Amino acid sequence: MVYTSSQPNEQLAQWLYRLVDILRSQGGSTWRRLVQTVSGKTAVIELDGTQLRLWAQENEQLQVHIESLAEPQPVHFCSDAETLRDIITGSVTLDAAVISGKIYVRGDLPDLLGINQVVMGILADSAINLQLQRLWNEFDHVWFRLPSPPPCRSLDQQKPSRGYLINQIPADVLNIEVD
Repeated sequence: MVYTSSQPNEQLAQWLYRLVDILRSQGGSTWRRLVQTVSGKTAVIELDGTQLRLWAQENEQLQVHIESLAEPQPVHFCSDAETLRDIITGSVTLDAAVISGKIYVRGDLPDLLGINQVVMGILADSAINLQLQRLWNEFDHVWFRLPSPPPCRSLDQQKPSRGYLINQIPADVLNIEVD
C-alpha cells in the first residue's frame, strides 16, 4: 500500500496500533515494561515531520489512543525513517542515534529509561517474532525514502581540487630544470 501526502499520519498511527497489539498478544517482559512505562502518560512523536499525540489510559488492558495534530506541538520523540531503518537493521545503535542527535527524546529519567528498555525489548523480540518482522518490512517498503545518494566515485575522481602540497609551490619554481 502506498499513501498520499495527506495520509502519512493515518499510516503511522495504524502501524503504532499494530505494534501495541503485537506486543499485547506476545505478552512477556516487553509488554509489562510498556504498560509500566506509558500508563497514564501522553507524548507527542514526530517522524519525518508527521506528528502524532499518543496517550495511554491506565487500566489492565492498556488502551492506547493516537490522534493527528492540526498544529505543530513540542515533541517528546523526533526522528526520521532512515535512522529507524538503521537501528532496525543494526547498522547503528539506539544510544548512538540519540547521542548523535538523529533521535531527539525528552522526558524525565525514569520514563526515558523505561522507553529505552521497551525499544531494546522490541528489537530483541524482532529477531524471533514474525509479526514484528512483517511490520518492519511493511514500514520499510511503504514509508517514503530519501533519494539515495549517488554511487561512490572512483578514487581518481575523489582527489580534492586543492590542498596538495605541490599546488602551494609557485609555477616559476616548478619550471626550474636542474641538471
